[in-house]
Amino acid sequence: MNVELTIDKERKITVLDSKLVLKPGIDMNRLISTPHLFCRFFDTREGFLLVPIGVLTLEPDGRVTGYSNPNESSWIPYNHGTVHSDKSFAFISGHNNWIPSSTWQQSLGDMPIGFFCDEPESPQKLCLIPNKTISQQTKIIYLIASCLKFYERTVPALLKEMIADGIERERIKIVVNGCQDNFDSIIDGISYAFSTHNAWEWSTLYEAPLRWKFDYAMLIHDTNHIYPGFREKVESFNTHLHWDHLPATPLARCLLGLYSHNYLQRLNPWLKELDGIDKKNGVIAEVSAELLLRSSTALAMGDPESNGGARPAEWKESVDIFNTGIPRLRRVFPAINLHKFIHSETTNSTSL
Repeated sequence: MNVELTIDKERKITVLDSKLVLKPGIDMNRLISTPHLFCRFFDTREGFLLVPIGVLTLEPDGRVTGYSNPNESSWIPYNHGTVHSDKSFAFISGHNNWIPSSTWQQSLGDMPIGFFCDEPESPQKLCLIPNKTISQQTKIIYLIASCLKFYERTVPALLKEMIADGIERERIKIVVNGCQDNFDSIIDGISYAFSTHNAWEWSTLYEAPLRWKFDYAMLIHDTNHIYPGFREKVESFNTHLHWDHLPATPLARCLLGLYSHNYLQRLNPWLKELDGIDKKNGVIAEVSAELLLRSSTALAMGDPESNGGARPAEWKESVDIFNTGIPRLRRVFPAINLHKFIHSETTNSTSL
């Protein structure tokens, strides 16, 4: 039996009301001398995820500045592809000074697309995003996910840390799930949403677009501690595209990260259905990166202290952070100066 395989080369990804189209060639005049965020590119179920490596600039004389890795030591026009050399280029490895480490011949919208071709042998898709930073007009709020049983115990210390880090009270929003009634309250200048929806952190993402207006909402847990520089790191993300989701780690651990209002509205019917989900299934949906895979456009949050590169979460020691006699595992999210304290397998995950 003969089977003909047809691949649609004009992949289109919807970003709000516009579409990104993959096309041959790169506008080198726009690329050269302009800082770009260098990323790994991963196709996902509904779109793509970009994982930042660092900020760099291609200089007219072939140098690469603002970035230090031998894979991208310099660049040259690329002569052996499917487009003319004035619309393509290659990064050159510093190990030999003439063999490419990646070749670039396509654009997704105005983002150059390349493919790694060096060691270790593993084809990797790459991209460059114009390094556009957040504007003062972008409205960001901070969501604290809590519950009726524990919020009076856990939230006050976190609020002190957030206010000390320069986050204004009017930008802090607290969702208290598992309540008898739905109502809003202002306590010490901070908005609380008391909700009958009962689905752990999922309830906060469900309630946020229904209760407040914002461009992006940063989700954190009441079992988090933040450290100086948290706000500055959160608000340093690239805004070249309208992102559905900016997870705090490449695999969106613990649901921590920024979510657009538009994306949470699209998710709202599904999030409503999660009301009453047990802890086990709530965690399964989280660790499966379901919110990441449902998004069309995702960019892992980068660390300004690492030249904008993404950083994974790190497991640390056990500590009885809430003085309950129940130790929790400390998990550090270095890209945003945040620590989360997580139940181990031997403790009751529904207790404090």
